[in-house]
Amino acid sequence: MKTNQMNAERALNETVREERMRTDGCRTADMITFGKRIEPLVDNYLIAKTENAALTINRPVCRGKVLGFDLPWEDKGSLGMTVFEDNGTVKMFYRGFPGLGNSDLSEKQTACIAYSGDGLHFTRPAVNEISYGGITENNIVRMDGFCHNFGGFLDPNPAAKPDEKYKAVAGLEHFGGLYAFGSPDGIHWHKLCEEPVVTKGLFDSMNISFYDKNAGVYRCYSRYWLGKGYTGYRAIQSCTSEDFIHWTEPVGNEYPGMPEISEHFYTNAANVIPGAEHILVSVPMRYNESRPAIVEGATSKGVSDCTFMTSRDGVHWDRTFPEAWIAPGLHSHEWTHRNFIFLSGIIERGNDFLMYTMQNYVWDDDGIWCYSVTRYRFASVYAGYYGGSFETKPLAFETDTFFLNYSTAAFGYVKVTVLDADGSILGQTDEIYGNELSRELHFDGIAGKCGTIRFELKDAHVYALGGKMA
Repeated sequence: MKTNQMNAERALNETVREERMRTDGCRTADMITFGKRIEPLVDNYLIAKTENAALTINRPVCRGKVLGFDLPWEDKGSLGMTVFEDNGTVKMFYRGFPGLGNSDLSEKQTACIAYSGDGLHFTRPAVNEISYGGITENNIVRMDGFCHNFGGFLDPNPAAKPDEKYKAVAGLEHFGGLYAFGSPDGIHWHKLCEEPVVTKGLFDSMNISFYDKNAGVYRCYSRYWLGKGYTGYRAIQSCTSEDFIHWTEPVGNEYPGMPEISEHFYTNAANVIPGAEHILVSVPMRYNESRPAIVEGATSKGVSDCTFMTSRDGVHWDRTFPEAWIAPGLHSHEWTHRNFIFLSGIIERGNDFLMYTMQNYVWDDDGIWCYSVTRYRFASVYAGYYGGSFETKPLAFETDTFFLNYSTAAFGYVKVTVLDADGSILGQTDEIYGNELSRELHFDGIAGKCGTIRFELKDAHVYALGGKMA
């Protein structure tokens, strides 16, 4: 009875708050509802104005090599495809490319699976289903031309059929497009239909699919070319589906505010941000094919890096940070073609988001490396020693409490002021200093009201705000 009474009181409070928002005269159709949802500061969605402060990209930390390609069914040219968590186990699908040169259509290509508990140490499970060169003790789940870009994922759609718990798209222009695959266990795969499900595009690289819980659709990101045939620029397109069989016509990514694209986006690595699934993230490998490799022994021209971008609708992508997210380092093998191909997926471990990339492509030391980003700290609004500030766009406050992901220097601080629609102060903090993933801030009576939030910063970062983040 007590629980029912508490639930009834909560429902009444929510009704009162919604009514206040409707009647206080400040709410408009484009006002942002704020409080419960985590909002990483990866774009200008919340930001109205800044003064001596700016959005700044934060580079990930390299955690080292987690998987090498040193078995007969892998070899140089192998690369990672997808990574996801399944009941506490991190699972990775990757392509084996054993001594095949440039043979994209080879039937000897393999789709392999690897497991990890901590996301940093991977092992190859004994699948033992497919013989490779007489070796049956292996982790191969498929071997044919579709393995050139076979990236499986665990389907969180509650309507998914038991024998389609895992899904994938794979294919090439030579096969007529992308085909849909399903599996009950990630090991035994079957086509979901005999015809390709996406036919518009060239598909000659990583093609990624996943279920977007926030939008309630499957998304597929694939390769096409801006230009005729294989001329112009490599680019990313996407389509959606409600059943994984019937897909919308692919549309090219759009980059509002950016000049006409003059970079090859070789791969996409698209997926959602855990806990903030309304935001899609993509880490394309950018290929500069006009520059010759500066390393003796390189098998092809070109150098590459990767960049970071986000989207709130899956088509329009924000490139607030057009620079490299990871650039080649001191290792000479990073200064050759087709490096930094990110896998699709983000793994949560402790205070970190783990992400994975292929490096040192077609060299003897190629493999998968792990990079980490502290939770929701992809980017931040930063002000230096002499201080700065930023203010949000008009907000409709859902709750009296929201959380702050921030860090300061020893002499720095963050000060938060909540203002009503007329600019009057509804609440204010003292100077906050430290380094916290989810600092609770409470302002009595703001729930149901409309207003803005002003942040004063000194040698400090604000990474995210809104719902609880740790």
